[in-house]
Amino acid sequence: MTNNTETRNARPLMQSTSGRVIVFYDGSCPLCQKEIHHYIRRDHAGQLVWDDISKGTGLLDEFGITLNEAMRRFHVIDRSGSVTRGAEAFLTLWHALPVYRHLAKTVEYLHLTSLLDWAYEHFARVRYRRACQRGFGNTCSIDTKGR
Repeated sequence: MTNNTETRNARPLMQSTSGRVIVFYDGSCPLCQKEIHHYIRRDHAGQLVWDDISKGTGLLDEFGITLNEAMRRFHVIDRSGSVTRGAEAFLTLWHALPVYRHLAKTVEYLHLTSLLDWAYEHFARVRYRRACQRGFGNTCSIDTKGR
């Protein structure tokens, strides 16, 4: 597992994360924290970079992702440095973890990515509202009563 302190040094970090999958997550969200720790335990080779966005945005800034965007949707950087979001981000993460690689291939083979994205988007709206209600900074710009 990569030490999160590594994720705070902007310029050296880009070099140390080059070619690695980077996973952004909200460490202040109990549900997100539980899910990410499940994945971290499966990263036996320590090949992924796990960046808790609740502790700082240095790495988000490097990839041009705002904190608000990262709070609204799951973001993962693939090995080539491309930003993936939502269901595509999950597929990127799953491909990087040997134990989940078959799941990612199955979702793709059965053309379930759009269904997964639809389900994730509904979940993400609720999760974001809850983050706003927890008072996560001043990042919330949506009406948390509606939707």
